[in-house]
Amino acid sequence: MDITKDEAQDYLETIRQVQRQTRRTLARGGTPLYMIIWGMVWFIGYLGNHFLNAETAGLLWLGISVAGFVASFAIGWWTSIRVRSAAHDVRIGLFWIAWVVYTSFVIWLGGVRDPLQVSVVVSVMAMFGYVVMGLWLWTPLAGIGLGVTAVILLAFLFAPHYLNLVMAFLGGGTLIFIGWYIRRQWR
Repeated sequence: MDITKDEAQDYLETIRQVQRQTRRTLARGGTPLYMIIWGMVWFIGYLGNHFLNAETAGLLWLGISVAGFVASFAIGWWTSIRVRSAAHDVRIGLFWIAWVVYTSFVIWLGGVRDPLQVSVVVSVMAMFGYVVMGLWLWTPLAGIGLGVTAVILLAFLFAPHYLNLVMAFLGGGTLIFIGWYIRRQWR
């Protein structure tokens, strides 16, 4: 089948329109809000890990994690009303619930007890979740997950005393920035 140059241009323009519409849908849905919320959770939680004692930091993490889950649920409910792909949002929500369960099993079965190692495992598993989301929804998200994973592992290996600060600013900060970018630039 031979196509003319004009037909090829028309097909490429159709692809570009689909890409723009997909980005608009993502920007109007919960994706950027989830990233901002969980970036803030990371930022506050890891700063707490660095500056507070372990017990206080643990309570901080508990409080902000519960707040993050409540906010995520509310956003999921709100966007399912506005965006037609509610079944898609339900699957994403179920994925993250399964992620919590499996990450808990990994920590428990692996016998990970050191707080710094628990932070690394949870963070790397969270980035695994972003890689999977990237494979489903937006390929650059997979790259972001891989990049943040690399930074986490490098900090753990070469600067463990600063790991929590690295995860707060580069992990949490990256999630906040990308969420903001998607929300502002893709509308």
